[in-house]
Amino acid sequence: MKLKHLLFMICGSLSVLFTPFSMATTEATDQTQVEATAVQSDKVNLNTATAEQLQKGLVGIGAKKAQAIVEYRDQHGPFVALEQLTEVKGIGSAIFEKNKERMTIE
Repeated sequence: MKLKHLLFMICGSLSVLFTPFSMATTEATDQTQVEATAVQSDKVNLNTATAEQLQKGLVGIGAKKAQAIVEYRDQHGPFVALEQLTEVKGIGSAIFEKNKERMTIE
């Protein structure tokens, strides 16, 4: 009986002892995944970006053009090709060419 009690106490102590290490590893892994996603997603997704994100992430896009992109998306549905951006009023081929490497439509 004493042996079972002793083993139970040892297992309990070890689990309490190693829990912080396990949690620290999980938190570090989560942070690494978040950072990796941020690096991979440096492109602006035309189908999910807010007007503010469009304005900050694209060259030559101010508040009015960013809002026009969002309104176009709301009226016509998600973009199916990057070139479709030129259908938005005020966005021509010059702006498209400057930004085509900065955009995605995931």
